[in-house]
Amino acid sequence: MSRPPAEMPPHLVQFLLGGQTCVIATVDEQGLPQTTLMTWVVARNPETLTIAVDTRSRALKALRANGRIAVEVLGDDLCYGLRGTALVEKEQMQSAPFPCALVAVKLDEVRDHGAAGVRFVGPRYSFHPGKEHRKGVEEAVFAELKGPTPTI
Repeated sequence: MSRPPAEMPPHLVQFLLGGQTCVIATVDEQGLPQTTLMTWVVARNPETLTIAVDTRSRALKALRANGRIAVEVLGDDLCYGLRGTALVEKEQMQSAPFPCALVAVKLDEVRDHGAAGVRFVGPRYSFHPGKEHRKGVEEAVFAELKGPTPTI
């Protein structure tokens, strides 16, 4: 049996440039699964995701105890399951409005969960009137998650 690729296709990388809703699954110290809804998820490259994770959260505690992670990416006409190993790359992000660690995920598996003849419509979020300033904060978080531009 062939193993699924450990690299995201270009359209998925493009989709994950910031602001998409993803479901993150981790395993806690007792071996119990837990899920967390996250939007600060960015594809740094085809093999790596970065995530801003609240330092006070159960998700970060679980990732520190067991670095295995699964991510379900949901969007219009796409549904992917990603699995990999997470590592805290930065203990404290500078751009986040509350304490967040920058977690990098090296992907081990990328599976297309789409089905022929089925159109998936992904979840979305928006800001209430008067809260549009949050978009600027999010853009700063996404820029920090992407990291510096390589200099080669």
